Amino acid sequence: MHIRVASPPVKYPCYMGINIPTREELIANKLNADALAKELGADSLVYLSLEGLKTAVQSGIPNPAGKKTGHCTACLNGQYPVDLLDW
Repeated sequence: MHIRVASPPVKYPCYMGINIPTREELIANKLNADALAKELGADSLVYLSLEGLKTAVQSGIPNPAGKKTGHCTACLNGQYPVDLLDW
């Protein structure tokens, strides 16, 4: 059995309104893809890359007046769109 996940691994909590556990509670911070596959009894586990996700969700979205189209990916890469000290 091979597992393909249609998202990059979630490694960071969301402070923007989605209730995501702490980093310590997220499995992607405890086990890499190979170890998680073994834990699940799978032959392999592969996540979608962050760039692959961005390409998939931005395809066909109009970009009026040259504005940058984007989505928050902080829970995937730890780069929050605002300084968390301001919260």
